[in-house]
Amino acid sequence: MIRDKSKILLFALCLVNIFMVFKIFDEESGIPAYKDLRLKIEGVQASIDDIDAQNRQLSSEIRVLKRDEKYVQRLIKRELCYVADNEIMYIVK
Repeated sequence: MIRDKSKILLFALCLVNIFMVFKIFDEESGIPAYKDLRLKIEGVQASIDDIDAQNRQLSSEIRVLKRDEKYVQRLIKRELCYVADNEIMYIVK
C-alpha cells in the first residue's frame, strides 16, 4: 500500500517537473518572454534617461531666463525679431 502511494507521488512529481520544464521554455511565459521583457525595460530606461537629460537642460535654461534679464532681451530680439525704440531693423532680401 505504501509502495503504491509512493509510486503515485513519484509519478505526480514527474508530471509536475515535466510541466514546469515546458513552462520555462514556453514562448509566452518562459525564458523567451522574460528576455523580451528585459529588452523592453532597457529601451524604456534609455528613453527615461534621455527625457531626464532634456529635463535637466530645460531646467537650467529656465534658471537662466529667471536670473539674466539681458539674456532674455537678446533671446527676444533673436527669436521674435523684436526691435527696441532706439534701433532700426534692416531687412535684406
